[in-house]
Amino acid sequence: MKKVLVIDDSALMRRVISDIINQDEYLTVAGTANNGEAALEQLVHGAKFDVVLIDIKMPKMDGVRLLREMNRSRIRVPSLIVSSIASESGSETIEALELGALDFIKKPISSIGENFADFRVELLNKVYMATGLGSYTGAFKDSTHEAPKTELRSTHLSGTATPTVRKYHAAQKGSKLVVIASSTGGPKALQSVVPYFPAKFPYPIVIVQHMPAGFTNSLAQRLDEMSAIHVKEASDGEMLKPGTVYIAMGGKQCELVHKPNGLYCFSENDKPPRGGLRPCADIFFESLVDTGFEEIICGVLTGMGSDGCKGIELISQSHHVKCVAQNKETCVVYGMPRAVVDAGLADDAVPLEDIAGMLVRKAGT
Repeated sequence: MKKVLVIDDSALMRRVISDIINQDEYLTVAGTANNGEAALEQLVHGAKFDVVLIDIKMPKMDGVRLLREMNRSRIRVPSLIVSSIASESGSETIEALELGALDFIKKPISSIGENFADFRVELLNKVYMATGLGSYTGAFKDSTHEAPKTELRSTHLSGTATPTVRKYHAAQKGSKLVVIASSTGGPKALQSVVPYFPAKFPYPIVIVQHMPAGFTNSLAQRLDEMSAIHVKEASDGEMLKPGTVYIAMGGKQCELVHKPNGLYCFSENDKPPRGGLRPCADIFFESLVDTGFEEIICGVLTGMGSDGCKGIELISQSHHVKCVAQNKETCVVYGMPRAVVDAGLADDAVPLEDIAGMLVRKAGT
């Protein structure tokens, strides 16, 4: 039985989360706290937990400061942020991920309906991941929702997606695009990748990081502060330019659209989630099928499930594709990289600190 510590200043939310956890046969709430200070007291005095669920906004000691104090005291317990995560707290959430939180979960608007059902599934799935239980599947026995693929036991591709009949644009010599897909552990991992691209990198870079609305702009700003190359959140209708890193907008599907002038622009749209994901890397890759890039260089970092794998396989049928995967040893969760490795799509699997250099070399710069 895995022990969970629930930290939230709302008594109602502590009860809601506790009820979800305690209804699972492999989990139990072994402690609660109404602020970070009370939680830290339990942890410092030796209380043992397998995972800590932390709200961001709390009195006395908020979630970010708690994580900072845990690091200072060398308290090594997997942590997940569970917060209402309004867009104005995006920077705090990014900082929490930098401090070691594995992932974050957005609180539901209400305790009933589809929104709450999705929250319950996401919470249990990520708690299972954080505690090493593997994939949570119990909620899907009588559900019409597709079960998220586990980050710990990714499956091999079964079958190949068939592209629709399209008019393919002729490859433009020397035109290249770099695409990076990431999920759980990605915001922190990207800090070991993006800042190592040179300021004058000659090609555009697009990052599809699984995030809800309101957070990718904070992530882009943080990476831009750390990097010589310019980093920004992609916006709808924006033209793709070389030497710029674009973060796909959270809560939207991101696609590239070919314009009559031969250039490409972003479509940040409201197409439905796929596998619960918006943005979804597979959808972005699918939009590249009829593009005229001479070469597409792909990086697949730490993350849940196998998003990006089918998309990379699809574009490999129409483009020259090079793919670099993060190796198992440096992943927070070896799911997405494992999928491309198992599918035979990865040319190299390297440690996180070598990803940027490998992508730059494969781009021929």
